[in-house]
Amino acid sequence: MKILLMEDELHLRQNIKKFLNIKGYFVDDFVDGEQLLREANLHDYDCIILDINTPKINGFEVLKYIRENNISTQTIFISVLTDVQKVLKAFELGAADYLRKPFDFAELEVRMLQTIPKNFINNYVYLDDNYKYDLKNRTLFRNETPSKLTTTQKRLLYILIKNQNTLVTFDTLREYVWDDKEISHSTILSTMRDLKKTLPNSFIQNIRGEGYIGVVPVEYT
Repeated sequence: MKILLMEDELHLRQNIKKFLNIKGYFVDDFVDGEQLLREANLHDYDCIILDINTPKINGFEVLKYIRENNISTQTIFISVLTDVQKVLKAFELGAADYLRKPFDFAELEVRMLQTIPKNFINNYVYLDDNYKYDLKNRTLFRNETPSKLTTTQKRLLYILIKNQNTLVTFDTLREYVWDDKEISHSTILSTMRDLKKTLPNSFIQNIRGEGYIGVVPVEYT
């Protein structure tokens, strides 16, 4: 799993990252919201951990931006703040959890795992009895054989898997898959059409004029 961490206290940030790396997670760390919003591709993470009081752009502002851009990645706040109103604000903005400092890193991992869909934790998302997707290596398997996909197709499939059973808009696809470049609508349609040939017929659902949903049946979630 890939984790985004924003924490302005250097030693705490380094120690959290070291702990999570040892546990097998990939971690991108940022000192404040300005750096995060400038450098991070926010669609690329399985969990987001945010300090609240960071310079320039704080954690609340980052989460507000994330939600306004229809990014549903689960977010955990870490903070020394004990003010009930601040805690309530975190949840009102869409946080999945709130952990007060100081805390044990093992508790952070437990909280983190509780926010992530079960099939993300196990690294595989099963699309049906024949197809599965390896989240760690971002590889599609059909009957245990890796499928050959282009770089663009891999990015497209990942964003659908990550937002399984949720609408992924055309704007989100342009931002993540094509790095916000100016591309034609027909390019998205043709790329999706080619990707569909490698997947179960029922996986990609077209929502006319809006985008696509990657449908993972309930029995596999």
